[in-house]
Amino acid sequence: MAYRSSSKARLGAFLTATATGAITLALLAGMPYVLWHATGVPWPDRIGSWHDLSAWLMQPVADPVMVDLLAMVGWVCWAAFAWSLVTEAAWYALHLPQLLRDRTAHAAHLETLPVQRALAALCIGTLALAVISLWRPPAANAHQHTPVDGVRAPITATAPAHAGSTKDKGESDPTRAARSTQARGVEYTVAEGDTLWDIAGTHLGDPLKWPRVYALNKNRIQADGQRLTDPDQLTPGWQLTIPTTPAASSPNHSAPPTAHPAPTKPSTPPMPTAQPPADPTAGHSAEHDTASRATGEHTTNHARPGPAAISVGTASMIGITTAAGLLAALRFFRFYQNRFRRPSLDAQPPPLSPVIEKAVVAAREAGLPRSTAADPGRLITRRTPPQPPQPACTVTIGTANASEISLDALAGGCAWTGPGAEAAARALVIGILTAAERLRPQTPRIRGLLTQDLSDRLLPGTPPEFSALASAEDLDEAIRRAEAHLLAHARHHQDTQEAAHSPLPATTDGPGERTGPDMLVLLTEPNTAQSSYLAALASRAPHGALIVLALGDLPGTAAWRIGSDGTVNQQTGDGNCASSLQLFHLTPQAGQDVLDMLLTAHEERPRPRMVPGARAAADPPQHPDEDADRDPEDDPPPAQPEPVEPVKLREANQDKPVRLNVLGPATLYAHGNPEPVGLGLRGEVREFLALLAAHPTGLIADDIVRHLRLSEDPDQSAKELKNLRRAVRRTLRTATGHSKAEFIQLHGELHKLHTGLIETDLAAFTEALHHAASAPDGPARLAALCRAVDLYHGPFAHGGDYPWCDSIRESLANKAADAVAHIAHHAEHTGTRQDADAALDHLEKAIGLNPTHELLYQHAIRLHQAAGRHDTARHTFTLLTRHLNELGLEPDPATRALVINSTRSSARPG
Repeated sequence: MAYRSSSKARLGAFLTATATGAITLALLAGMPYVLWHATGVPWPDRIGSWHDLSAWLMQPVADPVMVDLLAMVGWVCWAAFAWSLVTEAAWYALHLPQLLRDRTAHAAHLETLPVQRALAALCIGTLALAVISLWRPPAANAHQHTPVDGVRAPITATAPAHAGSTKDKGESDPTRAARSTQARGVEYTVAEGDTLWDIAGTHLGDPLKWPRVYALNKNRIQADGQRLTDPDQLTPGWQLTIPTTPAASSPNHSAPPTAHPAPTKPSTPPMPTAQPPADPTAGHSAEHDTASRATGEHTTNHARPGPAAISVGTASMIGITTAAGLLAALRFFRFYQNRFRRPSLDAQPPPLSPVIEKAVVAAREAGLPRSTAADPGRLITRRTPPQPPQPACTVTIGTANASEISLDALAGGCAWTGPGAEAAARALVIGILTAAERLRPQTPRIRGLLTQDLSDRLLPGTPPEFSALASAEDLDEAIRRAEAHLLAHARHHQDTQEAAHSPLPATTDGPGERTGPDMLVLLTEPNTAQSSYLAALASRAPHGALIVLALGDLPGTAAWRIGSDGTVNQQTGDGNCASSLQLFHLTPQAGQDVLDMLLTAHEERPRPRMVPGARAAADPPQHPDEDADRDPEDDPPPAQPEPVEPVKLREANQDKPVRLNVLGPATLYAHGNPEPVGLGLRGEVREFLALLAAHPTGLIADDIVRHLRLSEDPDQSAKELKNLRRAVRRTLRTATGHSKAEFIQLHGELHKLHTGLIETDLAAFTEALHHAASAPDGPARLAALCRAVDLYHGPFAHGGDYPWCDSIRESLANKAADAVAHIAHHAEHTGTRQDADAALDHLEKAIGLNPTHELLYQHAIRLHQAAGRHDTARHTFTLLTRHLNELGLEPDPATRALVINSTRSSARPG
């Protein structure tokens, strides 16, 4: 079939080239032939001088003269057409590489031409595209892996008709994980000589769609540890995901309506079965799936529930509730990261790992407000966001019927075996830790306990006592601690009953606080001697007190065999019973990335190989610890530098037709108009402009679709991108009066702001920081720093709920804070009152935008102390303490030492 399709395509291209060439030759050579035989040469042959010409022009207008004039007009038109053909032939020859990459360049070129040249361009362009189609390289074919039984399937590459319906023994873990999460494409193995052009032409029907293949695989870690960073370099043996159309990638593969009922015996934990569900959420999902199969109709985007599972990399999947916990921990992570890092103008902060980045973006999407009313004026259709997370005290273990399953499914004890048991246990431990992050600064409600050996295998580097997780030396100690926990629960239950019958008023905890002991999850590897005791411990544990989870066989409890993709088979006396439950799972590297982030969020040191450098090397350049115990009056007074003339900063004049401000609320200004324009722009258009401003080198269409959460249908998303470009073009042309300007440049699938027509405050801010970093210490450096701080009017795209801009917003805020810190450092060492007052103004502005940035408070305290304002310095410290106490944090000892020294100095008699 592929050979026939290729032959038909080449035959069509050959016929198109032949027809176009014939029409072009007919116009180019046929017109002179007709004119020559009909009228001859229009120039009179008896004219030999200017006198003869004037006499000929003075003759009466007769029919022969009219014929000669019309013939002359015809020859002039033919000459103009011939010149247009030559001009367009030269243009297409010069832009041949662009046409090879992007066939739409031909249509874009036609739109810019006047009518008199459009016909010539149409002929030459059609002929060129037809020749390009004939000159395609040989197509690449997907290589089918030989199954275990040795029989080779005749199909080169297919997408499964039902996700999870067939499992080949030789299938890789990434393939099963992608199929279980309803992947967007087909797996393809790169062969020798393959290119993205060939792969796109074979599997997508158009080689110009190769950027889609590149965008889908550029962040994928291959088996050799490398990534696809250069579209022109492919290594044989790499696995690539080929995107498929919605019709091929979204088959009817809804799971049977199963859910877990309440347990009937203490020794049998709840398992998803085919009985009617007790969970309302699961029941609604099951009824919805049944109705969809009965009617055979597809569910619309606004009616279909969003995903509850989030893919965070190859063979790794977490729940939206765990992702919400990572988002909560991110605030503490960034606080401690800012506390211990050195301010720098040119160094870029280390980016978040892809696991954390994907989880945080998904959690932010889940937290966006959901619009129920239809908006007739909307330009785009957002994809379905993830489901809202479960309550903060909930730990989820997997999904069933498109809903998260809580930890209660393991009540009564459970034994996990199979190739995916450790990956699922690792995800469970991470779920317990992230649930505690959502409750900070309150105490966790669910805690985990496991042996030290198992902790070292699941999450190496975990402290023995960390957050909601504890490690025991051996299994005996873990059992003793579990028994003590059950005893504490029993005592609390007895005290509660006695208080209920007591006439005295019962004492209650504060709002939102936990009453009584927490739930404990005992995760262990049973041995022969302790198996029966663990099973009895699991069976007699009351609900909400203890859950025993064994990685191995544990008689008397439910037995789950877990596949590498998280699928569960319940092992019964009659054999294995498939379940609709799929457990979350994490690879060792993904679990380590999450653990390192959580360790930093608790002021713990991750392993040195993950975060290079020690804490001492990341202290602020002022070294407050060294001077904390030294009295400022004992030091010699600083040398007063010679006064330096302040450098006059050039005002930020607008030089281009449009200025886009994104440091603060996204605002547009037209040249010569002090008032903002485009106030009626829709929110999605402003987000589109802010996204392009944050990526001045441009973004391909697939990245824009992913960031803006557009429809997954390629045709629909292409139309929506066109609507966004049209809205920007219409608004800016009206505001500037440039009726032909294209403010967004489109090079194939690459979108970028036209730098000749649009300037941004973000670009000016970045340029000012670059000048400050490259300039030597002095007035030029200080002027560049002040200019950068003046340009920073607030967080990036302030007021916009854009999940994609969280890292960008944080990075720019840190750069602005570092610039203010350098200005304050300069003021501390110059000793001039003017510089100190200017630095304090900048510090006050920066602290208002980032009220927990401790380094800025340290600079402000030192400047107030140097000016003799000790009360103001103590007030500044009190303000910092209040903001940190809201997060359950305390100021750094170095900051506290500054205030202690200030108190001593103010109390000393003069």
